Amino acid sequence: MIKAILFDMDGVLIDARDWHYDALNRILALFGMPIDRDAHLATFDGLPTRRKLEILTASRALPSTLHNFFNEMKQVYTGEL
Repeated sequence: MIKAILFDMDGVLIDARDWHYDALNRILALFGMPIDRDAHLATFDGLPTRRKLEILTASRALPSTLHNFFNEMKQVYTGEL
């Protein structure tokens, strides 16, 4: 019988900030668009991946047709970290 369920609201129990940064940068680097840490902290930190991709489309011309692919790969890379 299940007596309790414990889950993390990303950052409450485990600080996964670096994992998310590294995972996103891993996929962005494949397309020559990595984000340096200062820019990530200033602009992207704490935002959902989909919002980060929207910003990159507006600021760096990341094709919006790649958003789903980037999001899926970021989830895979985050899981590996």
